[in-house]
Order: sequence, then structure tokens, then C-alpha cells
Amino acid sequence: MELPLKKIICAVDFSAASDAVVRYAAAMHCDGAELRVLYVAHGTESEDGMLRKHLHEFSRYSDMLSGNKVSALFTVQHGEPAAAILNYAKEHHADMIILGSHGNTAIARLLMGSTAESVMRQALCPVVLLKTPDNNKDHGTT
Repeated sequence: MELPLKKIICAVDFSAASDAVVRYAAAMHCDGAELRVLYVAHGTESEDGMLRKHLHEFSRYSDMLSGNKVSALFTVQHGEPAAAILNYAKEHHADMIILGSHGNTAIARLLMGSTAESVMRQALCPVVLLKTPDNNKDHGTT
């Protein structure tokens, strides 16, 4: 017997892949579940433009979600992405984590793969990894 999802963490990085993750989370979101959209800020981001960027992107996500009648909480954590996602999910007793992968180059796969791999291996709940294709390929490296 499947237990209903109560808390879903949707990890985003404000990329096109994240847009797909938010749409996916909205489409599969169960009635009564709490959707938390989580962005992990890197230590190198400046305070000045960061708040404006977060508000703009979270507003876009809110618009996407409202079309599906999904309510969400938006939050920002600081630190290394995989550790921050895992800590947040543990602290908030997540029933599922959803994150995207948009790495198509070897370096992007290495960087994104390490975050996704760490989350998938260490999470205390199921993890959905949504791979989105790169529609803007302008080079031969995949």
C-alpha cells in the first residue's frame, strides 16, 4: 500500500531544467501535499542582486504552479547544493525530493551528476531525477 505524499522538496537552480522540474512537480503533486521549492545559493553569489533574482524566479514558479492550483513554499538555503538539499529534506521530513539534470557536456555531467548522485545515494526518502534534453545544442559535445 502506498502512503500519500505529504512533503515534496523541489530543488531548483533557476535554469530551464528547473522550469521542467517545477512543471513536473505541479503535475504529479497530490492533493493535500506540501510542495517546497528550494534554491541553494552558492557562497559566491552577491547579496545585492541575489534577492531580486530569487524574487523574480520564485514569482515565475508561483505563476506556473497557480495554473495547476498548487500552493508552494519557497525557500533559499546557502552552501554546497547536495548537502543543503539533503539537510533541508531531513529537517522537514520530506517524503520525496525532485531535482533536474541538464548536464550534457562532460563537465556539466560531472558537476550536476555529483549533486544528483549524492542526493540519490544519501536521501532518506525517494528521489526523482528529471533529465531534460538540451534543446539549444550549438556544439558537437554531448
